[in-house]
Amino acid sequence: MSYITFAVIAAMLLASSLAYTSPYTAVIVSFTKGNYDPAIVGAAGGRIIEEFKNMEMLYAIVPPRAFAVLLQDPAIEFVEPDGQFGIAEASTSEYSESWALEDIGVEPAHSSNHTGRGVKIAILDTGVDYKHPDLAPNYKGGYDFINMDSDPMDDNGHGTHVAGIIAAAKDGKGIVGVAPDAEIYAIKVSDQKGKGSFSGLVEGINWSIENDMDVVTMSITGSDGSKALKKAVESAYNEHGLVLVAAVGNGNGEVLYPAAYDEVIGVGSVNKDNTLSSFSLTGSEVELVAPGSGIESTAIGGKYRLSSGTSMATPFVTGAIALLLGSDEKAWSSTGLVDGDGIWTNDEIREVLRGTAKDLGDLGKDDLFGYGLLNLDFPDGGPSIAAASLGEETEHSPFALKLAWFAFKISLQLMT
Repeated sequence: MSYITFAVIAAMLLASSLAYTSPYTAVIVSFTKGNYDPAIVGAAGGRIIEEFKNMEMLYAIVPPRAFAVLLQDPAIEFVEPDGQFGIAEASTSEYSESWALEDIGVEPAHSSNHTGRGVKIAILDTGVDYKHPDLAPNYKGGYDFINMDSDPMDDNGHGTHVAGIIAAAKDGKGIVGVAPDAEIYAIKVSDQKGKGSFSGLVEGINWSIENDMDVVTMSITGSDGSKALKKAVESAYNEHGLVLVAAVGNGNGEVLYPAAYDEVIGVGSVNKDNTLSSFSLTGSEVELVAPGSGIESTAIGGKYRLSSGTSMATPFVTGAIALLLGSDEKAWSSTGLVDGDGIWTNDEIREVLRGTAKDLGDLGKDDLFGYGLLNLDFPDGGPSIAAASLGEETEHSPFALKLAWFAFKISLQLMT
């Protein structure tokens, strides 16, 4: 991907200025398949900020009269106002050890040489503290869509915690991630306060496509679906073969977006005794559950902290996917879950995850645990990656769910 040029930065500053001095509105414009033509937006009086050519969409500012003009054009699929999201923090503290890493059998997996080497993972979050000694060895780059530069340093802490669960280095110090040799890329789509634009999230998915990521992990949720987000995940999954993972959300109610989309693996959380975490949302969109209560991981400034939530469960699944992608697909042929051609597809990854999950709750798939607890048993006699005898949840304090509502009805939230 070619990074944002000075002209684009200037245009975005102009967009910000116009928000206060004119009725211009920031929108995402989607074109019908095969009809991508930015000139249509310009002709309607709009100013293009960023193009998402892989998805046949673009980000622009347009005057009110442009809405009707654009919607009447048969080449336009939809015009959607930009939305924003906020972060909901859980109570956290530094902690000396993590029950999850020991109990889910990560060490035997690594001993069998399943470490996710060479797998590229995009972490769409608040950035990553890439100077952390447990993260620096596997950090390979990324982009900051908040400040529009190539320095996605984490100034919040959420993304750093997620990154450590996925790929903290195996160096005999601190903690170790599920996939300690995976390549992590920090895509900063949320600022210090956990807020970010909807267009920034789409930009992050587009960046992942253009930079050939294998997996995209998102701890971002919204109470309503979005046409632009739906098109972005459909393009990433169906046209470009990425594996998409997201937290189902914390609190009460239905599974949130993007986890609710068919193309995304929705992940819920369990306690140490394999019961559902009190905060984990439920519904038919829950595909898997993983440890999410009292999880120790990396923190800003070379430190470590304890946190709970479906966001903590999600990177365990992300790391396990990296272990699968780094393994021999042909070795799974006898299971009937893959075609044995030696090339992993995102559909095969999901089939293996579903087929090997440890059933919890009602027999078969259910709305609480989905297909069950993450449980990777490698055909060559490798270990179980999340079938463990777990104990009781450590409750820290009630979760403060703070949905940031803006003019647009889409509300997105980073769940920790």
